[in-house]
Amino acid sequence: IALIFATALFLVSAIATRQLVANSHRLSTLDIPNERSSHLTPTPRGGGLSFVATSIVGFLLLTLNSTIDRADLLALCCAGIIVAIAGHLDDRQKISGATIRLGFHALGAIILIVGIGFPSQISLFDRTIDTGIIGSILGVLYLVWLLNLFNFMDGTDGIAAIEAIFVCIAGAILNYHVLSDINFSAPSIILATSTFGFLLYNWAPAKIFMGDIGSGYLGIAIGGLSLVAAKQQHELLWVWIILLGVFVSDATVTLIRRLLQKQKPHVAHRSHAYQHLAIRFGSHAKVSLLVLAVNVVWLLPIAFLVADKQLSGTTGVVVAYVPLLLTVLALGAGKDSATN
Repeated sequence: IALIFATALFLVSAIATRQLVANSHRLSTLDIPNERSSHLTPTPRGGGLSFVATSIVGFLLLTLNSTIDRADLLALCCAGIIVAIAGHLDDRQKISGATIRLGFHALGAIILIVGIGFPSQISLFDRTIDTGIIGSILGVLYLVWLLNLFNFMDGTDGIAAIEAIFVCIAGAILNYHVLSDINFSAPSIILATSTFGFLLYNWAPAKIFMGDIGSGYLGIAIGGLSLVAAKQQHELLWVWIILLGVFVSDATVTLIRRLLQKQKPHVAHRSHAYQHLAIRFGSHAKVSLLVLAVNVVWLLPIAFLVADKQLSGTTGVVVAYVPLLLTVLALGAGKDSATN
């Protein structure tokens, strides 16, 4: 039954994305290339609507399963819808200014923290500390950053969808390894299969982009899924953070370097490490496949060691992130292509 359900979500998402491509003149806005774009031809955006709608329907159907806390799933849906609406309005240029967007993002994050919660205890190397209100505040910041970094990293065909699918599938597997209950992996599988249907049309050369409606939603949804996992076993939060290593490293280094250069972080640019690689390779597909390879070969084994309690969560994060941070620095993350 689970396999049939996942296949159905994949097919619905793929069909919906195809319809968005076919009717892009009515249902989508065109992303016109400029000097900061990575694409060369006008391409419809807003295709994330397909996996947003499909996965939310999947989450709502999952509330019929009494094993999973319905409040968690409803919080996930509410936060996702709020962030998706903000993204849709942004794609349609109906809202302007980073402050308004940030308000929507913060509201979605707060709903998740209130609805699901941040782990009351968390391990830091060999110590376990109580998080309290500080944990909730850090949780909101974590979620807001996660949804924005997906937006920042969605600049090459297929890369954001590939990242989301990997994190969700790997997270689902490791959730099951730790919790021995497939039900706690179901929401992650729903998001992965829904996104996979979209990826068929987003793979290079992309026929449609997910837009802010899709990238922001993926960020907040994956953040919510990590909290659902951590609610059952707090060490799983580190597992999910490790799985997100490529995106977190590139986006964080790029943001810090641009802020130090007194550049506006929300202004479009092509200075991420993955964008430098796309220019160097002359291929979007190669960059997306390289990200997938790093995820599978480097991050997944480390995340497994943490899930299997062979490595502490924070030690795993350090081991996973240090080489990634050094790599994106070496690739010129945060530097304009002309100065790299």
